Amino acid sequence: MGQKAALLGFWLVGYLLGAFAWLVKTPVLQFLENIGLGGNAGQALVAGLFGSSVMVLAVLVWSFLSSN
Repeated sequence: MGQKAALLGFWLVGYLLGAFAWLVKTPVLQFLENIGLGGNAGQALVAGLFGSSVMVLAVLVWSFLSSN
């Protein structure tokens, strides 16, 4: 797999996770407010969760691509 395909794959995964995060943002933030994590703390938690998910997926894909 070439560099362009790998970059396209990384972009696509990041885009899909970002779109998913936007879709589930409101219910997740409401849940976090119910357990006491409201405002900026809840938003930071959601952003960190999805940001770390993107990075883990990127490293997994990179590892898979470099092993072939």
